[in-house]
Amino acid sequence: MQQILSTPVLRHVRRPLAHTPTTTPASDLRWHLLDLVRRCRPRLALRDRDIAVLRGLLSLLPDSASQRMVFASNRVLIDRCDGIDERTLRRRLAHLESKGLLARRHSPNGKRYRVRDAENVTQLAYGLDLEPLFAIQSHLEALAEDCAREGQRIAVLKARLRDALYHAGSATPPDLVEECRLSLRRTLTSERLEALLHRLLETAEAPALPSPTRPETPILTASDGQNDRHIQSSDKESLNKKQAEKAAEDHDDLTVAECMNLAPSARAMATEEPRSWHEVIQLSALLGPAIGLDRPILQEAKARLGPHGSALAIIGLVEAFNRIRNPGAYLRALLNTARDRGLNLCRMFRSLAKPPSDRRHRGGACIPG
Repeated sequence: MQQILSTPVLRHVRRPLAHTPTTTPASDLRWHLLDLVRRCRPRLALRDRDIAVLRGLLSLLPDSASQRMVFASNRVLIDRCDGIDERTLRRRLAHLESKGLLARRHSPNGKRYRVRDAENVTQLAYGLDLEPLFAIQSHLEALAEDCAREGQRIAVLKARLRDALYHAGSATPPDLVEECRLSLRRTLTSERLEALLHRLLETAEAPALPSPTRPETPILTASDGQNDRHIQSSDKESLNKKQAEKAAEDHDDLTVAECMNLAPSARAMATEEPRSWHEVIQLSALLGPAIGLDRPILQEAKARLGPHGSALAIIGLVEAFNRIRNPGAYLRALLNTARDRGLNLCRMFRSLAKPPSDRRHRGGACIPG
């Protein structure tokens, strides 16, 4: 009994041992045990070759339950195990022994045999003993039930996760969406899937960033262009879009004319030179995809920097396109900088727009990192 209680199978069972009567006929008990092991294969860390070797060993046992030791040679076992390599057979036998599914009784000469007396009573037996497998039948049944419940729970969680991904809005972080999408194709535990689902649902239930309540700035003519709005230049600028737009009205640091003078490449791509921030934002919406920025990063930039800040970042990346290897990765670094320690939008734009030889050192360029 002490040997049975120390088998590795018991480490995986999550409920007490139930003394339930076995209704399987004795002649089918071998294949019932093999089916239990097959259903518990992932939890027991068994491979398909382990199952093939165990099936070959069980096929060499007689129908009666009196003998549970295999005396066949390796050559016979190889034929019964679908012709596997002898080294693979030795490794799989050692692995099954480490899992407590069989015991190997070694003889002095390495052969498998038994010694009987004159009354045909076995005195010595050397071979592959499958008694440990039969002794843990009830534990395997409990583990198989637990594996079935776990598999059903994983299937339900993946279905809910797939549904939550389908209804996820634009406010969901792209890295979380990608992690959840990959989890649908991976082998994860139910606890890991439940944690991902909880994070995704929390993001979906979070309130969206407030949108401006005032109307859009009207398109200004050349005559009243001196009245256009300006961008905030505070190092402690809030990342909230509503506060960023309000602060943009209260500071005078960057005008539309100065913005366009610093961005000749972006200005050349416009049908008409922008004369208001509304037109600058519209121009940036056209130039973002042109330099390889996809929709998720553009939406995140607009949510984190506000419409004016994201427009300055995109136009600045257009001007620095020849100096930046990956505009998308650079914009992601800008967003991380804004999240961690804030971002000066005007300094960031001037740093991107001006060539390295023309940059003025105003407290350091606002470069990620």
